[in-house]
Amino acid sequence: MPKKRPEKKKDYLAWLHTLPCVLTGRHGVEAAHTSTAAPEYGHYGRSKGTKAADLFALPLCPEAHRESHGENEMGFWFRNNINPHELALVLWAIYSQYDEYEATERARYRIMLGLPI
Repeated sequence: MPKKRPEKKKDYLAWLHTLPCVLTGRHGVEAAHTSTAAPEYGHYGRSKGTKAADLFALPLCPEAHRESHGENEMGFWFRNNINPHELALVLWAIYSQYDEYEATERARYRIMLGLPI
């Protein structure tokens, strides 16, 4: 298990706020940090008194964000057919590889693919 605390990624979090909610497609999102550890994705959970690494945050509308904290976190994601660790890593990869405009377009497309019809 890593000893170093995860670095804060303010630019990344600001970018996440420009994206639609991964559940509703609505704008006006919050960065929802996934707390549940998943070592197979490089996520070791929360450290004492800190949130999970910013790269494990997803854009959620305020209502969905509150809902995610009001129940078992992984149960929330499972019920919504989302692997939060995998989706977070995909968004992080898109952000890391493209300029802001293209990253935003690609991320929006990926999010919209996962929304219920």
